[in-house]
Amino acid sequence: MRETLKPYVIDFEGVRCLDFGCGLLQWQTIMLNSLGAKVTGVDMEYIRTDRRLDKYLQIWKTNTPERAIKTAFWDYMYRRRYLEALEDCSPFTLKMDNLDFRQLTSQALPFENDTFDLVVSHEVFEHIPDVWAAAREVKRVLKPGGLLYANVHLFPSISGGHHVEWKYPDETPSQHVPPWDHLRGKKFPDHPSWINELRERDYKPIFEGMFELLCWEPSVYEGVHLLTKEIRAELTDYSEDELLKKGVILVARKAAQQCF
Repeated sequence: MRETLKPYVIDFEGVRCLDFGCGLLQWQTIMLNSLGAKVTGVDMEYIRTDRRLDKYLQIWKTNTPERAIKTAFWDYMYRRRYLEALEDCSPFTLKMDNLDFRQLTSQALPFENDTFDLVVSHEVFEHIPDVWAAAREVKRVLKPGGLLYANVHLFPSISGGHHVEWKYPDETPSQHVPPWDHLRGKKFPDHPSWINELRERDYKPIFEGMFELLCWEPSVYEGVHLLTKEIRAELTDYSEDELLKKGVILVARKAAQQCF
């Protein structure tokens, strides 16, 4: 993200940021905060960094009992080790103080127009039913000239079905679920979270019509050695580029003058 934004953001110090869909790991919120940005993380889940009982009761109430139990398990078993690993791979010291998290209870962002200099989003838009409405909300809360940075996970990719066994297809390919099963037989549905199944050709007109696109590039390619001639012949509705491209990274700018 820092490398991609380097032509547009020289210094994050004091930049007003929104981490759109910060999730349980909150890594972008933490790292932007550590770089001096004034960052707010928002998510459908109730997010806090402590382990007090009322936190899990609130998740139980506003999300689900299952989510509350999973979050408690994560916090007590893995969070400390996760933060240590994040610290080890970070080129700067992580700062955990003054973290600001908000829970979304609807698709509307709870902020005034023209609030943020920068909105960042990592693999979130593929979980949103109405991407156009979400992008419009992002545009609304961005200041004129503000930037959106988003990494969008594409459904046709080998990991696009979000099956846990295909999370790292090149490092640990599944020995149980066939590659691209979500596009083929769908014999092993296992989506931990809902996905909208949009393709790159669906996303681009939305962002292109709402912002000035400054960057639109592949994130990574994966599963090249797993795309056999037989699978390729079976999935003729998709290009080879679609099947191998995990996602796209985009940088978009809100025009200096916007009407809503």
